[in-house]
Amino acid sequence: MKLLFINSSNSDYVEDQLLAGLTEILGASNVVLFPVNINYYFSRRPYPRNMGVSRKLTQYVPDLLAAKKQLRRFDFDAVVIGSTKADTFTRFLEIAEHLPKHIPIIYVDGGDWPEVGGDANRMHFAELYRQIVAKHKFKLVFKRECLQHITYDANVIPFPMAFKPPLNYKKAAAKYDVTCWCVESDPIRTQALGLLEDRFDCRANGSTKGQTFRKYKRKGNAYILELSASKIACNFRGVGWDTLRYWEIPGVQTLMISGRPGIIIPDNFKHEEHVIFCKDDLSDLIDKANYFLTHDKEREEIATRAFEYVNTHHTHVARARYFLQHLAEKGLRAQ
Repeated sequence: MKLLFINSSNSDYVEDQLLAGLTEILGASNVVLFPVNINYYFSRRPYPRNMGVSRKLTQYVPDLLAAKKQLRRFDFDAVVIGSTKADTFTRFLEIAEHLPKHIPIIYVDGGDWPEVGGDANRMHFAELYRQIVAKHKFKLVFKRECLQHITYDANVIPFPMAFKPPLNYKKAAAKYDVTCWCVESDPIRTQALGLLEDRFDCRANGSTKGQTFRKYKRKGNAYILELSASKIACNFRGVGWDTLRYWEIPGVQTLMISGRPGIIIPDNFKHEEHVIFCKDDLSDLIDKANYFLTHDKEREEIATRAFEYVNTHHTHVARARYFLQHLAEKGLRAQ
């Protein structure tokens, strides 16, 4: 299988993880970038904005030189629109009129809004999106925010984020009791931080209200290392239900207490087997944190099972395999 992968110059977690996973499985020569994006060859930004890095920097210039020739030859099995970003759809429009009629178009919607393509409205390029979908039918749509109570078209596949650890990551020894490091992009986070900030060691470790991205102390690889040093880490929804933290906490073998996601997640974690889900109103959040702080063996066993489960079902490579499996079911198969 050979894919033309249309991508954004801006970081998109779902796009970056999928591109990296597909590259590992199919090889860089079979996942051709349009445009040829330096962000996939060189880590220009810290984790998580470098999750797409999966290619050798020495190949960047040769790939640039080969790009036009590959597009003219166009021996691809499918075109992938990798994200709901204005520049991704603008790039697709550049080649749309020259696509062979038989070529399948796969759309990966990693946006926050539950409607297919909803982030085109949120990010102010709705007219461009409507122009493209009026002329081109997507064979499959891989969608991050598939709400449980909405019936989507039959070609829409739930496709949440995954875990791709930074290079050379190694779990740290525990030094925090309960952490909840997040900005208040949804009222549930403000409520959770209000409950937590004056309990446990939360105020001392920075699990408090009023955090902003710009002033956030824990960034890049250091953030993942610190997250792994938590005995318990909390996760609550942001603009969308799916958060990177939902996958990171089990991925670093820390016990996660989380709100139960309102989206469809294939092979989701199970309550008390892999993670701890609290009530929607957070009325049991403090009790659950107290319990698992005083039951070390049980806490560590759940965290270990979650870690193993992530590595089986929820890495970036596992997501890419899931993606290819659905393409195969539509008659497109990796060789």
